[in-house]
Amino acid sequence: MDPAAGGNARRIGDAPGVPDGGLRTEMGIDQRIIDELTALVPRDARADEPMARHTSLGLGGPADLFLEPSDPDTFRDCAAFLADEGVPITVIGRGTNMLVRSGGIDGAVMTGERAFTSLACTEDGIEAGSGVTLHRLLGFCVECGLTGLEGLSGIPGSVGGAVVTNAGSFGDTIGERLTEIVTFEPGMSSKIVPAGDIGIDYRSTCLPERAVVTVARLKLESADPEDVERRQRETLEKKWKSQPSGMRSAGCVFRNPPGESAGKIIDTLGLKGTRVGGAVVSDVHAGFILNDRGATPDEVEELIELVRSRVVDETGIALELEIEIVGRRAH
Repeated sequence: MDPAAGGNARRIGDAPGVPDGGLRTEMGIDQRIIDELTALVPRDARADEPMARHTSLGLGGPADLFLEPSDPDTFRDCAAFLADEGVPITVIGRGTNMLVRSGGIDGAVMTGERAFTSLACTEDGIEAGSGVTLHRLLGFCVECGLTGLEGLSGIPGSVGGAVVTNAGSFGDTIGERLTEIVTFEPGMSSKIVPAGDIGIDYRSTCLPERAVVTVARLKLESADPEDVERRQRETLEKKWKSQPSGMRSAGCVFRNPPGESAGKIIDTLGLKGTRVGGAVVSDVHAGFILNDRGATPDEVEELIELVRSRVVDETGIALELEIEIVGRRAH
């Protein structure tokens, strides 16, 4: 399915004057910092954590430090501590629209999957924590008899990632349903941001660089639960017919140019099946690049650039990425 959400990798802090971010030496983050965080969250902090375990592509070198706090207060405390120490923080969702390079990620990677999991009906619709999966959110819509989010069906991301990337499909987006979000910046209190101040656009929003989304409030309409479930199922069926399954991917790699389909452009140029090592352009949907036969991040990135180069040479269209490429190259 098209994970147009979930990656939401946001770099929210870099140590001033330190090239490539953070208090990293060849041995990683200063051991004192790791020790203090391990004491604060003993089960939730891991040094040199392979990012291949946390991305839908199943690829990526190690994060210097990986944190998955189990509650909101601990998440904020960890973020504030890291920011005070000058350690760069990359906040991710479910890693479903990311390519992490082989060299891994400098500083700390944090995920709110366990911290921000609230989910409740409101007078207008639903209030959801940023760590809630879209699958769970859509199931809750069925339970509550609320319609308006069917376009998110089949996207294996999180609410936070969906907000940051304005996820959607078939013309529906989560941005159209947002009334407001709650964010915070490390070391600062929470802030309510009206939807009109988020800068919602095609597959993007414009939030402050250091802002972390914690809650999304959505305006939805009442409907018969069976009808809501049927609409979700119909959206899924359309995706099953038009998108690849069975191999790891990061969803649609390229944004659609105005009035065009990136996948159709790539298909027209005969690039389906094009391969670099274990990375291959899908035969089902040319906008997808699959991890086949043990691809490496370098191979995926090389194939992305090959496709972009062919498209711009043949059509003059410079395809923009819908996924995020993060991290350092392996030496």
